[in-house]
Amino acid sequence: MLEVRLASLKPGLHSLAFHPTAEEVGLDPTEFRDVEVHVRLDYNPEQVYATVSASALATLVCDRTLVEFEQPVEGRYAVLYTSAEVDDAADDVRPLPTDEQVLDLSEAVRDTLLLALPARRVAPGAEDAPIQTQYGALLGDDGEPIDPRWEALRKFKDPS
Repeated sequence: MLEVRLASLKPGLHSLAFHPTAEEVGLDPTEFRDVEVHVRLDYNPEQVYATVSASALATLVCDRTLVEFEQPVEGRYAVLYTSAEVDDAADDVRPLPTDEQVLDLSEAVRDTLLLALPARRVAPGAEDAPIQTQYGALLGDDGEPIDPRWEALRKFKDPS
């Protein structure tokens, strides 16, 4: 878990840096590594406005060639933690924990990195790689199939 102890903070702006493991923020360690998180907190006892900047190295599978490759990903997310009544529909406004005085940013970091993944994952150089477009029997020099079953069928068509 990625926690910030609010009891140790004075009201005002705070900049924090973390280097959690992928497991600590709820990510698969085989897909993410080198996670870095920078948090800017605007703290007062009634509310905390947190701006999270997260980056990591993601291991992706190319949509075009099915080859694994690594790509840096980064994203930003802002969330307001408040002691006031929170509407359940608002994703960027959450209740401020009053009893523990610990702010857990794991979910915000995990969501930020997952949303930073590209929708189309193409490995470097994959756009220039040829893609096989024909499947099936091998063709001979004349462009005809080599499969002997085709020859047997051709005899029925052309009985010469």
